[in-house]
Amino acid sequence: MAEYRISGIWKNSDGIITHYAVHLRTKNADGKSYTIDKAVKMTKAAAVELLQKPSNTAKTYLWDYAAASWFAGGDVHVVAGNQSFLRTTHDGTVRDNLLHLINYRYIY
Repeated sequence: MAEYRISGIWKNSDGIITHYAVHLRTKNADGKSYTIDKAVKMTKAAAVELLQKPSNTAKTYLWDYAAASWFAGGDVHVVAGNQSFLRTTHDGTVRDNLLHLINYRYIY
């Protein structure tokens, strides 16, 4: 079982998400704390494939400006179809609603 965090997105000129910033979360040797790897830029198709594996889970990874730290947000799930996509369950809306994440297109 692998745990992931998704901190950001890349969109094309039509505003469609094309890539996600995916971080692997692993338990440290002490069994109590975790390490979260640097983001890997992953295509939408690759992220969907990764999370379609029943043993993999993901949450959004949000920046708390007041505390200057990251925290886990909502669970991320695959919505299967002709064009599968990722969504959170926070508001129950069936759409590609990870648009609230950081748009990394402006960074790199």
